Amino acid sequence: MSGWRTAEEVLRDHRVRDVLVPGWIDRDDDLPEFRPQPVVVWLRLDGGQGLLRFASQGQYARLGVALVPGVDWADVELLAEAEDEVIVASCGEQLFGDGRDELRCTRLRAYRTSAGTDCTCLALDFEDGRTLFLDPTWPFGIKVGNEADEQRWLKRYGSGDATGSAVGVDSSVL
Repeated sequence: MSGWRTAEEVLRDHRVRDVLVPGWIDRDDDLPEFRPQPVVVWLRLDGGQGLLRFASQGQYARLGVALVPGVDWADVELLAEAEDEVIVASCGEQLFGDGRDELRCTRLRAYRTSAGTDCTCLALDFEDGRTLFLDPTWPFGIKVGNEADEQRWLKRYGSGDATGSAVGVDSSVL
């Protein structure tokens, strides 16, 4: 099972606990710093039911989606061959705010070019009124953003993508 329909099916049955972003610890300076490398991003699901893995694919042209049992970056050359210590950062509080342990996704929007059915970007609306927008067209991997990022992306690509193809949307209420 892969593609945005995977996200739809999984999020229909599970709540989201966290958003995980990989990166490494840069210890070259006097102050160690986390350097995010979001070529993959995971949503941690409720009840230990695994993770929803999003990966930037096809030269940053589409978003791959898969249900996985745990965090793994063996297939991501940038992380697998990193000389620095690779870790995963929890970004859920920054994206969703405080007050809830798990959020239910209420709506999903999968943006795609009319030239294909592959998911280009994905917007997830949650019960607290927040939106998580995943954009793999960002030059550094997946831009993990919010509703404002979705609106900026639509303003830029809504009438057509870089090849002139119109952008379509598949929407689901979960």
